[in-house]
Amino acid sequence: MGNIILKITALVCAMALWFYVISLKDFQLTMEVPLTFVKLPEALAIASKPPSTVSVTVEGKPLDLIRLQSQKQAAMVVDMHLAELGSRRIHLDSKNFVAPNFSSVHYVEPDNQYLFIDVAVDTRIERSIPIKSNVTFGAAPGYVLVQQPKLLQEDLKVSGARNALTRIIDIPTDSVFFDSIKASQTFSVKLATEQLPPFVTPSDTVAKVFVDIQKISSKEFKNIPIQLIGFYDRALNTLSPQQATVEVTGGEKVIAAIKHNDIELFIEYNRFAIEDADSLAPTVKLNLPPDIDRSMSIKAILVKPDKIKLIKTKTEDDNKDEEYGI
Repeated sequence: MGNIILKITALVCAMALWFYVISLKDFQLTMEVPLTFVKLPEALAIASKPPSTVSVTVEGKPLDLIRLQSQKQAAMVVDMHLAELGSRRIHLDSKNFVAPNFSSVHYVEPDNQYLFIDVAVDTRIERSIPIKSNVTFGAAPGYVLVQQPKLLQEDLKVSGARNALTRIIDIPTDSVFFDSIKASQTFSVKLATEQLPPFVTPSDTVAKVFVDIQKISSKEFKNIPIQLIGFYDRALNTLSPQQATVEVTGGEKVIAAIKHNDIELFIEYNRFAIEDADSLAPTVKLNLPPDIDRSMSIKAILVKPDKIKLIKTKTEDDNKDEEYGI
């Protein structure tokens, strides 16, 4: 125990000497590196699906190899400036290996194990692909979604190989849910561009969706005439009352835009006989602009009174019959 300091010093020196000796030797390391393509003519595009990475063997000093693997700066680069239409097999060797700032590390091609990749090249085209929204929106309590969410851009331009683009039907958004929304706003939603074929380039990676959310409000419209329609003797039949109050509930901006003459009330004369009733609820016709979705923007329509009676008017003959007790 008295020589513990000397022993530790000796161990450190021995380890330093071992690392120094090891650092003088070259070692080989097999690693996965990305495969990239450069200088492809603008009129052409890669139409196949070559691997995104390849396994290579490199040689160099131990510390350089450790740094190279941790920093991931190595790659196999394929120069495509002489590419032509069609398929070809490319031999990858030392001329394709790049490792910036690691000049002492070089590619080693194993004996009788040449590295090849198959690449197909096609004409590059640009196409507009429909965007498919997979987004769900929910209004907060007391608010209403007054129309279907609207994609501000329904198509997305993509560029790539002709035979790859012709197989794309649409480009979906991510499946996401936005809840408790209290105001109209535009949402940016990521497009599922990872589902596109390799080497297909989209013009954007997000879609913008506008959502029209309004606070729920109600408004009363008084003295709306009630029409009795159909084939009947207008001198003998009438409704009571002939006017009603209509309360409409829905999005506040939609409700505010409704005018008195946008509401129509009517009852078909034959319904009284068909339903064997002397009073019926009138049918409400609400005229809204074509860009308004009534099923979403209108939450309720209440007619006061809720039932309207059919009154049969007495004729002179009826009065005489009553006078003579007939």
